[in-house]
Amino acid sequence: MPFSTHAQTVPDTAAMETSKRSSFAPGTVTTPEGRTIHLYLPHSVNGFEKFIDFCETHPEVRPYPQTKHISVDKIHCMTVRDQYFETLHNNDGKSMRILAPRLVAGPVELFNYAEGKSIPPIVPIAAIASMGAASTVVLLGINYTSNHWYLRRNGQLLEVKRSKFTEQVAAYLQDAPELAQKVMARAKGYQYQDMPQTIAEYNSFLAAQ
Repeated sequence: MPFSTHAQTVPDTAAMETSKRSSFAPGTVTTPEGRTIHLYLPHSVNGFEKFIDFCETHPEVRPYPQTKHISVDKIHCMTVRDQYFETLHNNDGKSMRILAPRLVAGPVELFNYAEGKSIPPIVPIAAIASMGAASTVVLLGINYTSNHWYLRRNGQLLEVKRSKFTEQVAAYLQDAPELAQKVMARAKGYQYQDMPQTIAEYNSFLAAQ
C-alpha cells in the first residue's frame, strides 16, 4: 500500500496548519482508485516530478513522524493550501510522471511544471476568481526560464514549447481572432510569461459566445 492505513484516520487538517518554516502543509490526496486521504504535503508552486515526500501526521508535533516518499503515479490529484495539482497523462493515457499545479481552471485548463534547482521569484500566491465563473486563474511565483506550460481542453493535453510559443498559442486561440493576434504580435501582456492571464481571458471569451 502506498499510504498506510493510519493515513486514513488522520482528522481534518484544516485546523492543524504548519509553521512557515515547515516544508510541509496540510493537504488532501486523491488516489487513482478514488481514496481521499489527509496528509502533510510539500507546497512548492513549481510542481513535482516522479516522487514527492509526505508525512502522515503533523511534521512539527512530537513524536516527529518519518518523512516518506511516493511516486506521483500513485496520486491522481492533490490539494495543498487551496492549490490544486494533478498527475498529467499524455493523450495516449501514459503518465508523464509530473504532478503539476493547475494555474487556470475552465474550458481550457493551464498546468505548469518548472524544473528544480532554481528559486522562483518571491511573489505571493493569489487565487483569483477571474472574469466570471468561466475561469479561475492562480498567479504564482514561477521560474519562467525553466517552466513548461500544458494546456488541456476536452481531455486533450498540449505542451506549449517555449521556442514555438507564439505559433502554437495563436493557433490554439484561433477562434478568438483578436486575442490570437495579440499573441502573434507578442503584445505586452500576451507573451510567454503571461499565459495564465491569456488563457483566463480566452476562457472568458468562450463563456461569452
